[in-house]
Amino acid sequence: MTPVAVILLSELSRLKGSATDRELYENVKKAAEAVGIEISRSDFTKLLMSLELRGYIRVEGIKKNSRMVHLVKIESR
Repeated sequence: MTPVAVILLSELSRLKGSATDRELYENVKKAAEAVGIEISRSDFTKLLMSLELRGYIRVEGIKKNSRMVHLVKIESR
């Protein structure tokens, strides 16, 4: 799992398991920049799709250009 994916799952967990994609993107972008990683909006969208296919998150449309992201599970270590 990439460092940005770990940041995304951590942020989503910190936000009580649900957030809009815009809110989550802003939080992930700030956290990633703090450790020297840049993430574009298109890379973020690709990451959301990848994590959804792996079963870590669920993404649902709530408005035309807005999505709600829900945490499904976190990998055990």
